[in-house]
Order: sequence, then C-alpha cells, then structure tokens
Amino acid sequence: MSDDTARSFGQLSPDRRWRWDGVAWTPAPAALPAWASFKLRAQPRWTVVASALVVGLAADQALRVGTLGLGASVAVVCATLVLVLVGGLRRVESWLLVAAAAAFGAWLTVRASPWLLWPDIVATFALLGAAASIAVRGSLLDLGIAEAVARSFNAVLHAFAGGAFLGRPIVGTRSRLAGIAPVARGLLISIPIAAVLTSLLASADPIFASFLKIHLDFGQLALDAFYVLAGSLVTAGLLRLAAAAPIDRVDGPVWRLGTTEALVVLAVLDTIFGAFALAQAIAASGTGAVALRAAGVTYADYARSGFFQLLWVAGITLVVLILCSRITGLAHRTGRVAFTVLAEAAIALTLLIVLVAATRLSLYESAYGFTMLRLYSHIFAGWIAVVFLLLAADLAGWWPRRRWFVGATAMTALTLLMALNIANPEAVVVRLNTDRAIATHKIDAQYLSQLSSDAVPALLASRFQVDASLWPDLKTVACAGPRTYAPSPAAFNWAYAEAANARRGGC
Repeated sequence: MSDDTARSFGQLSPDRRWRWDGVAWTPAPAALPAWASFKLRAQPRWTVVASALVVGLAADQALRVGTLGLGASVAVVCATLVLVLVGGLRRVESWLLVAAAAAFGAWLTVRASPWLLWPDIVATFALLGAAASIAVRGSLLDLGIAEAVARSFNAVLHAFAGGAFLGRPIVGTRSRLAGIAPVARGLLISIPIAAVLTSLLASADPIFASFLKIHLDFGQLALDAFYVLAGSLVTAGLLRLAAAAPIDRVDGPVWRLGTTEALVVLAVLDTIFGAFALAQAIAASGTGAVALRAAGVTYADYARSGFFQLLWVAGITLVVLILCSRITGLAHRTGRVAFTVLAEAAIALTLLIVLVAATRLSLYESAYGFTMLRLYSHIFAGWIAVVFLLLAADLAGWWPRRRWFVGATAMTALTLLMALNIANPEAVVVRLNTDRAIATHKIDAQYLSQLSSDAVPALLASRFQVDASLWPDLKTVACAGPRTYAPSPAAFNWAYAEAANARRGGC
C-alpha cells in the first residue's frame, strides 16, 4: 500500500497548513485561535436558563429601587454563586476571583460616594469576567499584555452571544413542546368567548366586576422586564465565557521594533527627563528666579502648579516603556543590557517627576484645601509609582519564567480600591479640611455640601475641632439631609442610615 492510499481523506499535515483531499495536498483553511472563536467546551442545560433567570430577578429588585444598596449586593452574590455552582470553575484562582467580586459587591451596600461605587462596580464585573475566562486554564500571574487583550476580546464575544447560549436548551426541547400545541389552540379559541362572557357577567354583578379591577403599571412592568432580561443576559454571557473553549498562552505580535529604534526612544526620554531634573535643581537652589520673573510667575505659583501635567507625563511614559519592552527585538546581549539601563534610568527619572507632582499638589492643597479630585490625584501618584517599581523589577529580570507584571499591577489596583472602601475617602477629605481649618480658620463649606452621605458623620464630628464661627456653615451642610431612614430592603444602604443617625444626634 502506498503512502498516498494510506492517508485518510481530510487528514492534516503535521504543521496543520495542508489537507489531503484523496489525490493531493491542498491548503487548509486557517483555524481561528480559541480567543477569536465561539467554540464551547460544555453545552448549556436548563440549569443555565434557571440560574440566569434567578440573577435577572435579583437584578430587577436591585435596579428598580433607583439606588445602589442591599439589592445590588444580593444580585452580585447571586451572580457569584451561579458562576461557581453552574459555571464549572475548576481552578482555585478563579474561585478566589469570584470571592473578591463578592467582596467588592458588598461595598455597594456600605458606601454612597460615586468615587467608590463606580470603581466597585467595574472591579466586580472585571473580577467575574476574569474568573470565567480562566475557569479551566490560565492565571493572572502568567498573563501577558497580548493575552490580556485576547481574553478581553474573547469575553466581549461571549457576552454578546449570551442570548443564544440561553436559547439552546429551549430550542432543544421543540419536540417536547409539540404536545402543548392543542392546549395553545384551545386557549386561542376560548379567549374571545371568555371575554364576552366576562363582560356580560361584570355588567350584571358589581361584586364580580370588582374582581376584574386590576391596576397595572405597564411602564413599570416593561422596565422590570428589561431589568430581568438585562441581568439574565449578563449572567448568560458569564456562563458562556466559563463554558468556552480554554485559551492557551497568547504571545505578542511577530513584528518587532528594532533595537536601535527603541534605544533612540529611550535616550530621548532620558534626555528630556534629565533636563527636567536639572530644572528642579535650579529651582531648589533659587537660581531660576530670573526665568520665573521673565515668565511672569511667582515662586509660590510655580511650586503649586503643573501637577496634573506631571501625572500625565508619568502615565504616558509608563505606556511607552511597557510597549517598548514588549515589542522590541533584543536579540543580542549588548542591546538587552543597553535597553535595560536606559529603561531603568527612565523609570528613576519618572519617579522623580511623580515625587515633584505629589509635592506640588501638597502645596496646592495647603493653600486651597482638599477635594476628592486632589485626593485621588495623590492616590494615583502613589499607585503609579508602585507600578513603575514593578516594571523596573520586571525589566531587571525578576521571575523571568512567568509573565506576572499585568497580574501584579491589577492586584495592586484592587488592593488599593479595597483600602479606599475601608478608609472612606470622603470622610478623609472632611478630616483633612478640618485639620487645615484649625490653622487657617477657613473651610470651603460649599464644596463639602457636594459630598455624599459618606461624609456626614465626619462633618458632624468636626463640631468641636473647628472655630465656632465656621460651625454654622458646616452644620447647615451636614444637616441638610433627612434624619429618618426607612427604605425598602433592596434599597437599604449603610451610608444613608449612618448619615440619618448622625443627623438625629448632631443636628
């Protein structure tokens, strides 16, 4: 028997680029990678439909009250339980991510500040999506940038296909539904007859007519149906993602930036940042007064300005360094060493820029007070400094067998967000402004009136710390809200309850 006759029809070559058609090898169509396909490792059952409906009903109860509270946290917990019990998560890391999602969902009942609620919502959905994505394979501690992008694209694909995923069990029971057809035809025939008889009986008997007086809010019914559908589809998307074909390691693009080009980019960055460091040294020594006068800027204004621009510089530099480190072809040791030295120098100089930005922002706050934006700018400066240190360790070759930088960066962000939830940043802003008022005898009560219920207990607690002349304005701000709180269970929020309780005792 010849080799040609031994081959089976449709057989692929070892490199999977050619297919045997019985006579000759023909080019095989390129198969889509797992992250770009809709392939599933498990088919949906009725448990998927039932669990998605349960989460949809929980989402309806959370959203119909018009505020985030206990209902939202319960909906998140329902989604996490469904993902664990029905989604088939097989890895401990995915279970930990689901538990973290439930923890962030719990804060939706505790905090009222939009500076926390929106990040908590984003973190909850991101953690649920990550848990579903690595249900059977993958790890945040071995997740490169290319794989992170691929998994995000894969998650979006399966999220949009959630409706079809729910429909499969229903379509699969079409043969069983054939027996219901006579019942449906009977109902169609009986409906007009029942309508006529009911109308006649209602006109003959007012007590019977009272049974038919059902007040329905069709607008609310339509809204409830939308909420149930939206919650069910989101849950279906997560379950489909968990049931998707596992994604293997995804590498970056084959194309590579030349070593010389990358070194030129880094050298330019180092030169610019070096000049900025020199400018800071000149300003600190006082020899730059002539340049400041020529620009019409006082030293006080100079020291308290430019912090947002400096933070933007740090963020852009981080993106440039990450991209260059991932797409540069460093085939020779000399090029790798030069790249590492220039990149580490750029990181060190950027950390100096971050420090200057934080210092200028502190001076600005000392002069004009604290706001949520300024506090979060401080926090961002500290977080991006940590990310630069992680990047420096990555470029230095720490843990070279794993692609840990993306996962480590994500974990620092989640840890920071959890710490902010615990610390209550609006209360921190109130206390910082109160401490400043002790020295300056000034406080911006108008800005504090824009804060949420998270700030009310701290505002009322400042009564014995600020000047008596400042207290009437603060009291007006703190006591502007209700002193009683009796919401529905789904709308209950701890921050609103604590604010009402504080007003009863302090107003």
